[in-house]
Amino acid sequence: METSHGSPERGNVGIYEAFPGYRLPADAEIDGALKTALVAIDANVLLNLYRYNEETTKDLLRVFEMIGDRLWVPHQAIREFWRNRMSVLTSRETAASQALAAFAKHRRATEDAIRQWAKATAIDVAYRDEKIAKAQSMYEELEESVSSSTPAAPAVLGGSCDEPVLVELEQLLAGKVGAEPDQDWWQDAIKEGGRRAVAKEPPGYLDAEKANSDLPEGAAGDYLVWSQVMSESARRGLDVVLVTGDEKEDWWWRHRSEFLGPRTELVTELRKLSGRQLYLMRPVDLLRRASVLEIVVRSESVDDAARVSRQTQEKPLWSAEGIAQLLERLDVEGWEQADVIRAAARSGGTVDRRVVYEIGSYDDDRMLRGFTKPTARITRDLQAEGVVPEGVQAALAPIYQGSVKAAAFRIPAELVAILTADDPDADDETS
Repeated sequence: METSHGSPERGNVGIYEAFPGYRLPADAEIDGALKTALVAIDANVLLNLYRYNEETTKDLLRVFEMIGDRLWVPHQAIREFWRNRMSVLTSRETAASQALAAFAKHRRATEDAIRQWAKATAIDVAYRDEKIAKAQSMYEELEESVSSSTPAAPAVLGGSCDEPVLVELEQLLAGKVGAEPDQDWWQDAIKEGGRRAVAKEPPGYLDAEKANSDLPEGAAGDYLVWSQVMSESARRGLDVVLVTGDEKEDWWWRHRSEFLGPRTELVTELRKLSGRQLYLMRPVDLLRRASVLEIVVRSESVDDAARVSRQTQEKPLWSAEGIAQLLERLDVEGWEQADVIRAAARSGGTVDRRVVYEIGSYDDDRMLRGFTKPTARITRDLQAEGVVPEGVQAALAPIYQGSVKAAAFRIPAELVAILTADDPDADDETS
């Protein structure tokens, strides 16, 4: 039977049947999911174990232990954990080294300034030396505070690492990591993830700039995690609690600063594939609900997890020294990406594909795939040297507009400010 408008008569439904992602579960339902659902852990959650203080790490590992056989880590997540572990493991020492280097630089500058002031004003030598001593004492106190408060990175000898987190994870995750996918599935998933990044379909489209990176999966990392989670949910016939430290809007349904739940598209996709329900949590949410698993965690651990959450979402900024060294090394190696960055700065932050071809004197059939790799490689080198902080935005990133080809390239806002500070011609070019 058809209605007067010609559409099939299928009966009436409620407000959520066609829109399951908009239903916000009650607290009791979420608590129940923690007791029965597959609890999938993203790479950033494992890496955060190295960013928390020792007691918070212990509390979260205890929560993982109580989840038991329902705890599971996608293969892509463990791949990303191993890829990034050493840089996160040593990040505290790197930050401390950067702070100490800054103190030493400013200490010398302060002492020189006092001497110049004393000389210009004929200040008594004893008075001058008193002020220099006070400045030295201040910097020594700062240096001591940083040095004594920074946990030492575990020693890595002979290819093995004797550190508590890794020992705990080896035991905790035995038999709980997704198997390596076959190559056909892998390649198909990378294509689909790349398509979603261009089409701005969740999850992971905010990582579209990784399409031209050295990563084997390009921009498809988040989609690989998501696809593997969906497959495991279908295989086990379980709802999913996905625990992630990623707070971007290509995973979360957010209203202003409120985290309402997963992106509605993800809830619908899982429902269509396996008929199961998706719940999304951050580590701080999991700790807050630990009592559901009959675990008592310290309130300080919740606060510490919230601190790390804030810090990891805040991107550090490029410094003038960092961008100067990046451009210098690009120039020395003969890469035209340095001039592309300068052109993007003069045009307000972006440079059109056409301008890139003009700068590089490229033929029309030249492809730009991998164009940002030299910039990314040198950035990593500078991070390893402590010149550029971990987590800065890519100095040169592609912009896609409905095509697999980059329509333009952009640079971070701080690069625009640094590179145009003394440039009277800034903004004269069009991108």
